[in-house]
Amino acid sequence: MNSHKFDFQDEDIMKEELEIKEKDSDSNLELEILTGILQNDKIIVENSPTAKDLHEKNFFGLQLPNNKYEFSIIEGLLLMERNRLKIMTLERNPLRSDEILNTIAQKDPQIWIRYLVYRDLRQRGYIVRLGYGDEIHFRIFSRGANPQTDIAKYFIFILEEDNAVRLDLLDKITKQSVNSRKILILATVDRLGDITYYQLEQFQLSINKNKLKNW
Repeated sequence: MNSHKFDFQDEDIMKEELEIKEKDSDSNLELEILTGILQNDKIIVENSPTAKDLHEKNFFGLQLPNNKYEFSIIEGLLLMERNRLKIMTLERNPLRSDEILNTIAQKDPQIWIRYLVYRDLRQRGYIVRLGYGDEIHFRIFSRGANPQTDIAKYFIFILEEDNAVRLDLLDKITKQSVNSRKILILATVDRLGDITYYQLEQFQLSINKNKLKNW
């Protein structure tokens, strides 16, 4: 396995473009704060111009067959932080973000780490979608892409600093990335919440069989 530090500097323009898009969108809708209901670790939001705008222009959530919108916990936490969403229980009791995190952390201990990476990538201007299970945490799209019609460019795998990771798992996700024609990025999070990105590349280990026999 080969790796080198990955630099997101080239995305500064995209970050600016996204911030302008959100600002224009927000001003037109007068910063309406959505209300979402927490159900089965998802956040369900009624159809509205704001919800539609967040989905179609800023690529948050999924549109359900009943025209409601479904946001992941991580998306919901970011929208709460941006004062764009308030989350309630089925009984219409308001929930704080720390209450949601503590509840979800009992089943998903990595929720806070994944949220930090998601928030960082969004702040850098990336369009971020959830990945596949515990192996590919996020899918990242190129600048100007539409995740409804285009394919992701990057896979993100998250690792807490000082936590061990199995080599066979790294090999598996690297092969998955190569087969999917994606660039695999390892996001490491230290104790202070600082994030460093590395690009992982696969290489073949060449073994001299004759020497191995005589070893």
